[in-house]
Amino acid sequence: MYRELVLSCAEQVFARSGYHAAKMAEVATEAGISLGTLYGAFASKREVFEALHEFRGAHFLAQVDAALNLPGPASESLRRGIRAFVGFLTEHESYFQMDLREGRSWAIGDVEASPSFQAGIRHWTDLMRRGIDEGVFLADDPELMATTVFGLMQVQLAARLQRTPDAPADDLADAIADVVERVLCRPESLESAHPKRARSA
Repeated sequence: MYRELVLSCAEQVFARSGYHAAKMAEVATEAGISLGTLYGAFASKREVFEALHEFRGAHFLAQVDAALNLPGPASESLRRGIRAFVGFLTEHESYFQMDLREGRSWAIGDVEASPSFQAGIRHWTDLMRRGIDEGVFLADDPELMATTVFGLMQVQLAARLQRTPDAPADDLADAIADVVERVLCRPESLESAHPKRARSA
């Protein structure tokens, strides 16, 4: 019980103050528990930080995976996955802000030790392979493509939230999907999927 409470409150503290400036005393105050109780649940601030990433990461992964695993062509899976990605992070904006504050990019940051990140990359890599096999995506290194997509989505979402913080999540996701498709898709497959858009571009 204390662990989930602490993680939820730590998310607010880290988003507000940043990991390095945040104090365990702030987390305890936010959670309404004593510092001793907090240290009884977590040995250090780093342990809280890593546990929070895994806690949120597991839910993040489940939400995106559910979208990616629905039947359909790779192009549809890509859009569904981006909608799930954007939907989760707009629902958990403090988690997203916490990550951005620390520069902990899912593409190139301190993620090697994160099982959730590694599982997520594997699933997006599988999608890249499927899209290549279907002739929709450009033929390249599927894992590099997957990490590129993660980084691109992160940058796009951060910039768009800054400019239009009240934009509906689905509108943000569709705009980001358009950008990702232009990076990933073969020109002829993009034109056949969006003929009017391609002619006006």
